[in-house]
Formats: sequence, C-alpha cells, structure tokens
Amino acid sequence: MIYTYTLILSLLGFFLSYHIWHTKTNKQQLYCILGKDCNKVIESEHSEHFGTENTVLGMVYYVFVAAASLVAILYPTVLTLSLFTTGFLVITGLAALFSLYLVGVQSFVIKHFCEYCLANTVIVITIFIILLA
Repeated sequence: MIYTYTLILSLLGFFLSYHIWHTKTNKQQLYCILGKDCNKVIESEHSEHFGTENTVLGMVYYVFVAAASLVAILYPTVLTLSLFTTGFLVITGLAALFSLYLVGVQSFVIKHFCEYCLANTVIVITIFIILLA
C-alpha cells in the first residue's frame, strides 16, 4: 500500500516540476502567493545544479520513484531484495536532503520563496518518510 502512495505523490510531484519547467522555458510569469515573485527563485543562479535545471532533476527523480513504485506494486517479490529497498531508500533520502538544501538557499541566499518549490520539497520528504515507515 505504501508504494501506491509513493506512486501518487511522484505523479503529483512530476506535474508540479513540469509546470515550473514549462513556465520558465516559455518565459512566462510564475505567480506565487507566498513568495509573490517565484521567478526570483526559478531564475536565480541556484536554479541549476550538476549542469541541469533543478526542475529537470526533479522530473527525473519523480520518474524514478514512479517506476520503482510500479515495480514494487506489480512485482512484490522484488521487495525481498535488500538492494531494491535500500537503493530506493537511499535515493529518496538523498533527494530529501537536496530539497532541504534548496529550501536553505531560498531562505538564506535568495531570500525569496517559491511555493511550488516548497510544495515539491514537502512531496520529496513525504515520499522518504513513507519509505522509512
């Protein structure tokens, strides 16, 4: 059942990341209530890491989580493999740490918030917590 939740959250997170990426790519204004100007965050020099936009990294991450969740749902015997469960947990844990780092960048470096980015952080951390349980 937990993999159904991670699948749903990964789909939600993917579409949220896609929305940010699509808006930025088409040079449209991303409107936020919380931060009022999300564009300061998504257009900052911190919007890329490892030579790739954070939104693209997010979409790749969510595709991984969705695929791994589907494998766990369709082939439950894979859960007996410690490599699968440990790998899934490690990757989601690293993603959660990276998301917290990005919240720190928004808080202390950019000093602006993007509520879409914060929602992605909540999704990433929730996926990790679900897998820890």
